[in-house]
Parts: sequence; structure tokens; C-alpha cells
Amino acid sequence: MIQMTIIHAFATTSATVEIGRIFIAIAVVISASQIFGELLSRLSQPRVMGEILGGVALGPSLLGWLSPQLEDQLFGGGVTDQLNLLGQLGLALFMFLVGLELQPSILKGKAKVAAVISLSGIVLPMVMGIGLGTVLDGLEPTLFPGDRRLDGALFMGTAMAITAFPVLAYILRERMLIRQPLGALSLATASVDDVLSWVLLAAVVAFTRSGSIWECAIPLAKTAAWAFALLVLLRPFTTLVERHYNSRKGFSPLFEALILIGLLVSCVVTDAIGVHLIFGAFLWGLAMPRRQDMQDMVEARFQVIVVRLLLPMFFVVSGLQTELTQLGQLPLLLITASVLVVAVSGKFLGTWCSARLCGIPSREAQALGWLANTRGMTELIVLNVGLKLGVIGTTMFGIGVVMALTTTLMAGPLLTRLGYGRASTV
Repeated sequence: MIQMTIIHAFATTSATVEIGRIFIAIAVVISASQIFGELLSRLSQPRVMGEILGGVALGPSLLGWLSPQLEDQLFGGGVTDQLNLLGQLGLALFMFLVGLELQPSILKGKAKVAAVISLSGIVLPMVMGIGLGTVLDGLEPTLFPGDRRLDGALFMGTAMAITAFPVLAYILRERMLIRQPLGALSLATASVDDVLSWVLLAAVVAFTRSGSIWECAIPLAKTAAWAFALLVLLRPFTTLVERHYNSRKGFSPLFEALILIGLLVSCVVTDAIGVHLIFGAFLWGLAMPRRQDMQDMVEARFQVIVVRLLLPMFFVVSGLQTELTQLGQLPLLLITASVLVVAVSGKFLGTWCSARLCGIPSREAQALGWLANTRGMTELIVLNVGLKLGVIGTTMFGIGVVMALTTTLMAGPLLTRLGYGRASTV
């Protein structure tokens, strides 16, 4: 089914874009993604961060700076539009997997503490981000080209509040902390954070598109109704899916197709409502049965197509919109530094303070704060939504990419410094 979707995507290619050019561009993107991913993996960093860097390197930040002609030959003339289509499909499938991975069982015995830590870890950086966004809009209006100052400030606050649940889980697994008390509490906190963050982003998108608090209540109410339909009214279908899986120890081609069709329909519904297709994909993942063996099988089926082929297309389209060479000017360097300071301090302090108030030991509370700062690909999704809506400009997009990379890459070394290394059994 996935392969057929990709074939249809290419069937819509404009006659002016040669299919060979698109294939060459895809091959180059996959190569860069794997080279950078392997490099960062060897440096004990999340592989996905290397794949994001590979996309940035193919854009004006490196390839376009070294050879603008080569960048244009690879990605000009409509090629980027086709890669973007594949990237959006990959993004939808990824968000489906994110929703599928969330397990309510990890909140057992930790729900109250996780909710308190998560909420303070969202509110403080968001308030600080809104304040910074308001100041920056007054100093450099091109950072937020939208008509209303509040839209840009809200997106800045949302970007500060995000934590990347998948990247955080990867770091915990890589350091053998996933089954330790720190790992369990961090995952529980991040799962609450994940749900709250997507709800927050949906609200901000609805407000940006509608123009008022009252008008944004309509798409939010429709989104809530769709969530109710998927999570409650669709329960008989998900029960049928689980029975089918149990009887066959897997899925038939028909059920695989039904799951993918449902995913695409859910994306279309939330996009038509006025939020974004990623929310439909996320909700469809949440609606699936909470079965670890089923989750493992679905991830195994999607791994190569989504992670190796489709997501790198999303990364390179983002990279083509990221021009880090512009940030070398002193005013922009200072703005980038201020964004980093607010992002790191807001998330860390909000998480650390509430963790300490909940009785968490200082060392563990610090580790929770640094883990909460991992923004990774989730941040990239938020930035792309803001750029597409015209709320943030390309310069602010580039600053956001720097922030996402820096806050994620710093987590590993800081955990090591606290004593949570690869072989840690604490």
C-alpha cells in the first residue's frame, strides 16, 4: 500500500520535471542522510539528528554555499515540490507511529508527578518564549512576517515548550536507562508533554488561521469531536483489528490497507478542519490498540520506508529553507544566542524546579531537565507549520533549527557528566 502511494505521488509529476532527476535527488538525499546519521551515531548522538543535519547540508547552508549551481541542478525546476509530497507522507506516517508508541501503562503510579512536571515544563518556557517573541518582533519585524504580532509570539512560545518524545526515548534506550526509575519517570513526563504540546500547537494553529479566540474555538471543537470519534466511537473497529491480529499473529494485506486508508482520511479531516494533517495522523495512532507486539510489528514494517526513504525528504525540504550562513551577522548571532538561552533555561528550570518540589533528588531532577530539552524532529515539525502559515520567516526558521539541534545534541554529554552514561545502572 505504501509503495502504491509513492508510485501515485510520482505519477503526478509535472511533465517539465524528468523522473530521472527526481530519482537522482532522492538517491543523493538518502546518501547524505545515512552518512550524517552514521557519523552522529558513532559520536553517541541520536541518529535522526545526523539525518536532519544531512538535509541542512544539502541546502544553502553548505551545498548551496559551496556550489549554488549544483544545488539548483539537484533540487530546482520542480524537484523540491515532488520531494515535499513524499516528505509530507513520511511526516504523516511518523506522527502515526508517535501516537502508536504512547503507552498509558507507563503512567501507572506516576501520573500525578508526571503531569505536574510536564505542565510546569511547558508553561514556563512558553511564557518566556512569548515574551521573547514579542521583544524580537519589535526589534526585527522580518523574523515574524505575519500581520499580527501575537501569532509570531505564540509560535515562539510553542517552539520553546516542545519536547521530542521519540528522540528522548532513543537516548534513554541508548544509555540503558529505559527500565530505570529515571527513564520511567522521564518517559511518563514526556508522554504527557507530547499530548499537551500537540494540543497546544493545534490551538495556536487554529488561532492563527481564524484570527480570534472565539473563532479558533470552532476548529478546536471539531478536532475534539474527531478525537472522540476515533478514540471512543471507533473502538469496535480497533477491537476488530486486535482480534484479527491475534487470530493471524499479524495483519492481512486488507487490514494493512484499511489502517493506512484510515490514517490518510484522518489527516484529510484535521487538515480540512483548519488545524494540520499531523494531528489526524497522531490521533489515528492513539486510536490503535495498545499492544507492544503489534506496535513492534508495525514499526518493523514501516522502518525502511518511513525512516530511510520518506523522512529524509522532509529533512531536505526543511534544509532547503534553512540558510545558516545568514546568521553570521552580529545582530542575528545575538538573537540566536538569546533564543538558545531562553529555550534551554525555560525548559530546564520549569522541569527541574517542579521535579524538586515533587521530591525528586537533585541529580535525577537535573537529568529530567536536560532530557526535557531534547526537541529534535518535533521542533522541526513545529517550525515547518509556522513557516507554511507565514507566521515565521526563513531567518527565524533557521534560528529555530539551530535551537532544535543544539538543545538535543547537548543532552547526551550533560547526562554523561551527571553519571548517566551508556553503562549506567543507576
